[in-house]
Amino acid sequence: MSTINKRLVSLAFQAIAVASLSMLTACSGGGSGGSADGSNAGSSSAAGYFAQAGKIYDAGGREIQVRGVNHHGFNSTTLQPALLWSMGWKEQIAQMKSLGFNAIRVPFVPDTLYNTTPVNQLVYVEPNLNPELIGKTPLQVLDLWMAEADRQGMYVLLNFYSVSMQTQYPTWFLSNPADFHLVYNNQAYTRENWARDLAFVARRYAGLSHFLGIDLHNEPHDAVRWSTGAAGWKAAAEFASAAVLAANPNLLIFVEGTSANYDGIENSNIPMNWGENLQPEAYQPLNIPADKLVLTPHTYGPDVSMKSSFSASNFPANLAADWDALFGQFYPAHSVVIGEFGGYYGTGASGQQDVVWQNAFVQYLQGKGMRNSFYWCYTPNSGGTGGILDDNLNVRQDKMALLHQLWGQ
Repeated sequence: MSTINKRLVSLAFQAIAVASLSMLTACSGGGSGGSADGSNAGSSSAAGYFAQAGKIYDAGGREIQVRGVNHHGFNSTTLQPALLWSMGWKEQIAQMKSLGFNAIRVPFVPDTLYNTTPVNQLVYVEPNLNPELIGKTPLQVLDLWMAEADRQGMYVLLNFYSVSMQTQYPTWFLSNPADFHLVYNNQAYTRENWARDLAFVARRYAGLSHFLGIDLHNEPHDAVRWSTGAAGWKAAAEFASAAVLAANPNLLIFVEGTSANYDGIENSNIPMNWGENLQPEAYQPLNIPADKLVLTPHTYGPDVSMKSSFSASNFPANLAADWDALFGQFYPAHSVVIGEFGGYYGTGASGQQDVVWQNAFVQYLQGKGMRNSFYWCYTPNSGGTGGILDDNLNVRQDKMALLHQLWGQ
């Protein structure tokens, strides 16, 4: 989702990441959201976090229910958490935790790592609420943010959002000279650059015990196909996942779907969002360790994208079959964690239709036993969805009630 409208590298790349930056020290231990008595225990030979029988586990084998929310900003031209002109960054993390969330998905871009402009020169930052951030580069702010989220016991999923902070680019590489201006150094951005940057953050935050995983690329679309051509998503995701796990074997690998594959095997006629279509996994499965792989589709209702299925006479009863085909069929053989869903929930252009859609989707997830997700999003400044906070920074209690229903609370 747009925040306005809404990842094997060679040893050389790994060496670059190691030489460039040292790891942060661990700020806390343990996790939140698991079973204290071990009754939901899992077991795996994998290091760190692992996936098994549709569930997510920490290194101790305790199940984690991912009660997540998206917090954008590091992926935009401001290169910092959204709304710091009127909120404090530590306060934001604390509020998300107080609302019942235990995980935060954080989109970032290469500019987050390489832009050296102080964040308060990119956009106004309220100095009294964010004194630690004044004069800091985006990467220094991300360092502080990751450490604080870890200290507060919040799991973090980093998401490579785009090759550019200016737009949601469809591919994880950029080779067209006409688009070089979109990249931080005005040059091509290659598949190797992508893997380098994923390995970089994987290693940099390896000391943080709540660093859950990396979502390899946000909503691959347009020319992207699952397994063919230069923009073949399957091979790219396998390449990037090997780089991440070589840099930090404790992490989970989150892989999104694509838009239609048009291979004559899947049903390409199902109305679908970017990142929603995982059908080819059924017949061309990802070669990523099963205990590290998490499938993470995105799906949205009429406030974001008006699908033809929304105007069907049997809406919303017609939607479950589409969700089953696009991603639901893989649970519980795979862990499926919804990476993004949301909407204005009654205050947007589609009115009550989005309420009907979100209610139906939560009921679908409940019926499938798929209770792990990241809601889009925390702050209100996201076109097409708004946030958990409204424009006056009040909590949308109706949205929270829906999420508590999903969480089984």
